[in-house]
Amino acid sequence: MATLIRIAETLGTTPNWLLGLSAAISDDPKIASLLDRFTNAANGMTLRELELCVIQAEAIVAAQEK
Repeated sequence: MATLIRIAETLGTTPNWLLGLSAAISDDPKIASLLDRFTNAANGMTLRELELCVIQAEAIVAAQEK
């Protein structure tokens, strides 16, 4: 288990993703993979960094609606 965790950390992902156990939020595998990567990256962020990412994501969605 410790080796699996080290491999996941090195690859910037999670042990669950490596084992194919990620709970897909989307039926599209590319979207599910990107969301999983984003979640993994977000786990290493400070609260302020995470808030900034959410603000950026909301701005992107708002720009698409125009």
